[in-house]
Amino acid sequence: MISGVSLRMMFFLFLFVTISLDVAVSQDDCLVSSSCSHQGSLIRFPFRLKGQPDRCGYPGFELSCTERNETILELPHSAKVLVKNISYESHEMMVQDPEKCLPRQLQNLSLSASPFNFKLSNQWEALYDFTFFNCSSKKREMSYVDPIPCLSLPDYPVYAVMSTASIRDVDLSSCQKMYNISAVPYPVSELSKGFSLNWSSEICRNCEESMKCRLKSNSKEPETECIGEPATGAGKKVVTAGPIIGFFLLLVAVSVL
Repeated sequence: MISGVSLRMMFFLFLFVTISLDVAVSQDDCLVSSSCSHQGSLIRFPFRLKGQPDRCGYPGFELSCTERNETILELPHSAKVLVKNISYESHEMMVQDPEKCLPRQLQNLSLSASPFNFKLSNQWEALYDFTFFNCSSKKREMSYVDPIPCLSLPDYPVYAVMSTASIRDVDLSSCQKMYNISAVPYPVSELSKGFSLNWSSEICRNCEESMKCRLKSNSKEPETECIGEPATGAGKKVVTAGPIIGFFLLLVAVSVL
């Protein structure tokens, strides 16, 4: 016969190994790559999909999926872009405004508060500050005056004027100032077609190609650690759980005898 004390001891033993197993398995959550669709970009560190543990991604790299299975990145402050492609080798990604009109979001965009930067095409390209104007007549196009079709109405064109432009060279009569934006590539209107962002290659650079990264759990500052590839993915939990449950049943059988 099994005494009450023995039953309680076996119960607590089973509870302990079950919890330990779940904790061990949860540590492998970061090894599982994900995506929003079959055609979507693979999501792995430094990115993480919303709903995954925080340690699976670097701060500021959270992605989410839309109802149409598109990948979305939210940038400070409240600017959202579609992620079209991610290159982990070159640490860059191609993004696009969901409505193909990024200038509408630029007043809310602050890349300086994010881990990303505009990727410039060459060493001569630079970032500029602009002021947006809503005008009641068309202006002569110049190198520092960029028309923004997606914000314009037939009789009220919108222009992005480079801040370095001289007021004497730009006819702003019949125009009303809308807002300022800082540190964006020129021409602004071309950003609506899509643009590239990059991030620091220093993130997780110490891990070999065969390893993956995650954040250290108890670190006060964002600090990464390397983790190995799982042997069989989700099946790893079943393989590990089998011997533990079998051992527990063996204890019960021995106690009955």
